[in-house]
Amino acid sequence: IVFRQQTVDAKVAEQLDTLKRQDLVTGLANRQHFLSEMEKAVSSAISGKIDQALLYVELDGYRRTLDSIGVGSADLLLADVASCLGEQVGEQDLVARFSDHTFTVLANNRSHAECATFAETIAKAIDSKIFEVGQQSVSMTASVGVCLLTEKISRVQDVLERAAESARSASEEGGNRVVVFDPSAKEKAQAEKDQHWLSLIKDALNKDGFVLFYQPMISLQGAEGEYYEILLRMSSPKGEIMPNNFLPVAAKHGLLPHIDRWVIGKAISILAERLQQGSRCTFFVKISPESIQDGTILQWLTQQLKQAKLPGKHLVLEMPESKVVTNLKPARLLAQGLTQLHCGFTLEQFGSGLNSFQLLKHVPAKYIKIDRSYMADLPKHKENELKVRELCDEARGVGREVIAEFVEDAASMSILFSCGVSFVQGNFLQEPEKVMSYEFN
Repeated sequence: IVFRQQTVDAKVAEQLDTLKRQDLVTGLANRQHFLSEMEKAVSSAISGKIDQALLYVELDGYRRTLDSIGVGSADLLLADVASCLGEQVGEQDLVARFSDHTFTVLANNRSHAECATFAETIAKAIDSKIFEVGQQSVSMTASVGVCLLTEKISRVQDVLERAAESARSASEEGGNRVVVFDPSAKEKAQAEKDQHWLSLIKDALNKDGFVLFYQPMISLQGAEGEYYEILLRMSSPKGEIMPNNFLPVAAKHGLLPHIDRWVIGKAISILAERLQQGSRCTFFVKISPESIQDGTILQWLTQQLKQAKLPGKHLVLEMPESKVVTNLKPARLLAQGLTQLHCGFTLEQFGSGLNSFQLLKHVPAKYIKIDRSYMADLPKHKENELKVRELCDEARGVGREVIAEFVEDAASMSILFSCGVSFVQGNFLQEPEKVMSYEFN
């Protein structure tokens, strides 16, 4: 009796285990079991297995179909779809009901090309079948997203998101189609794009293909002379290219220091020309953290100023507060060196940190440029005006001059003047231009 009881218990345990892994409506694997198997599949892909893919099958127009057949018939329809899927998969594949009307298939032992063909087969099978739902017959289509499992994607969640995103793309394109996400192909396309930009950047460096744009900075406190922010563009036959298109690639390939030196060198040359013409001009030029890491920038800058016979007071370098915080030692050395050269240093995006003024104890910046978040619709936000006023009062107390950028209206100008801001700039005053045309007088 005891042995027979053990046999019965073993069978019951096996049945219970099967039920734990099974979706009750469709008989397919349930979400929990599927995710468990996906973890194993992703681990094997990281180890080098290259014959797996996730198929994310989403029924098109499911809600409309449900309105037609009635909610009570939903389980019958889903069970019939599950049966259709079951007829297409092999023993090596795992098919599951992943959510309400979404099914997933873990394709195994299929090349990446075969996985794409397999997905097409599933989409066609659903499209060609008439589903019997009680006394009614309905047709369905599906949008199938495919994510190939490679060592490039190391988390199950990432695989699911890519496959679901591909299924959404298929649906947005009209449904009843397959979209494949291939991490390797995407990486290759990105590499080709980077190489294109890298070639343009190197050409611009070697052939003076960059262009300086100038945006005036207007003194609200009667400072004499002309002040401009220097902004970088790249020349192209179709017009100037904005820096956000090429600077990320330059950063990836270690070219930011070269670009910084090109810009600073060009700025010094133009400043020297303006000085010879009798114009007292000051340029504010951005510098990247990458340019100050090796400690050679100050020596180079000293040589440039000497060769151009330009007093350092005409040049101000700028760096965001957040970048200075994460590069404190080289930034401090830079600011100290600039002071010795009689150049200026500006902390941009000031006020975004927890204790911005604490930073001034370590970095001798002559100017602080208010974070743009305080400038958006300034007249409508009293709390921003109070913050700007507080920044100006504290800056005055420690002998720093305050710059407000992104000024877009006269009301903001009036507020900034009353707060004691030293300089303002923005498209309201003048958009960046290729020539210095602002009438400061």
